[in-house]
Amino acid sequence: MAAAILDRLAEILPEDRVSVDPRTRQSNSEDYAWFSNVLEEDLGGCRADVVAWPTTAAELADVLAAAHGTRTPVTARGGGTGNYGQCVPVRGGLVVNLTRMNRVLELGDGLARVEAGVRFADLDRAANAVGQEIHIYPSTYLTATVCGFVAGGSGGIGSVAHGVIADGNVLAATVYPVRDTPKRRQLTGAELSSVIHAYGTTGVLADVTVPLARRIGWEQAVYSFPDIVACHAFALELMEDGTVPKRLLSSVEPGITRYFGRARLPFPAERTSAILMYGLGHRERVETLAGRQGGCLEFALPQDSRTRLSDFTWNHTTLWAKKADDSLTYLQTGWSVERFGEQVHAIQAEYGEDFAVHCEYFRADGSPFTAALPIVRYRGREHLDRMVEFVESVGVGVANPHRYVLEEGSKVENVEELLRAKRENDPAGLLNPGKFQAAFTAGEQTGHTFKPASMTLARQRVL
Repeated sequence: MAAAILDRLAEILPEDRVSVDPRTRQSNSEDYAWFSNVLEEDLGGCRADVVAWPTTAAELADVLAAAHGTRTPVTARGGGTGNYGQCVPVRGGLVVNLTRMNRVLELGDGLARVEAGVRFADLDRAANAVGQEIHIYPSTYLTATVCGFVAGGSGGIGSVAHGVIADGNVLAATVYPVRDTPKRRQLTGAELSSVIHAYGTTGVLADVTVPLARRIGWEQAVYSFPDIVACHAFALELMEDGTVPKRLLSSVEPGITRYFGRARLPFPAERTSAILMYGLGHRERVETLAGRQGGCLEFALPQDSRTRLSDFTWNHTTLWAKKADDSLTYLQTGWSVERFGEQVHAIQAEYGEDFAVHCEYFRADGSPFTAALPIVRYRGREHLDRMVEFVESVGVGVANPHRYVLEEGSKVENVEELLRAKRENDPAGLLNPGKFQAAFTAGEQTGHTFKPASMTLARQRVL
């Protein structure tokens, strides 16, 4: 297989943009799945046979045609910042690294069209230069690509105001199929749900159009509260206050902030931290809302600070904990806004210090939503599975980050739509094989019992 695809690629790309070097194949076959002790074991041996770097849409189309002609599995890759093996080639084959397709194709009033390899930091810099800023972005702002986030992500910084990816944060996309003669397809509106958070199993994104907002000044600050429940009450009030522009609203228990020590920021040792980005000039209002729940300002960063408090939120929180203690891992969960305190108390009564809460607040389908990426102690697969079952038993949804199959990592509501796109764009079943259970061929297995997720990341709500 490798020899056949190499011969074809030699006709398309220069020698320096095709590699079979073992270290290169390894680095292009990994993401942040090591956050999960389970996935680190399950995916640790997965390697591409060859890596290719197209720089234009025409080259991408030719590479995909070569893969189809040689029946080579093909996995598209952006910045490699996913957390559950989205871009890990579990069946080997060809990894198409898209990071050299990195042009901003259009920068207009309220929108940007970017190639697959454009990173968020680069797009934001370009948008800032014309008085605009991106709507939402992951905590991996410096390295994540926009298309990679669309294909494998969900929410991020900015979601408190603009919702998750599926909430209108992609306006259009150009998709290529894996066929002998790939013809690009333009997706808009409802069609976009066939590629959002689909792990690149239903087509390869060549470019996307995303909305931009008017640029404003943001204050980064940390407030502290007596406990996570008081912080939750504050977060809900702040979300509903339409006078305060918001970009980030996270809460982190002290059992987690203790792992932030190397950052040398004065996070409180005994109180829950709320990590915030809100519009400049609105501190007084935020302090008033915090005071109602026993909260107070701990520190605010200077406007010229290079520190990003977002580096302590979303899955960067997990990164800090994991680097400090490899026996720690995490879950992805969705909570009841009304029953939050009851659910926290039930879970922590069962698991104590093995379950420390970290929440992200945002809007999904226009409504307030409480997601949590709790840091948990890993005590083996069976213990982790029992924890998931217990968490679900108290009404908390779980999108299991210890599974690399799409339907286990996020509840999929549009299976038939994804299957139609899969049949149209990938008739030979070559795109990221082993990731989409509904498209498995007869006899294809994952090595574990299939358990669909109880929470969706395409529309981040408990179902």
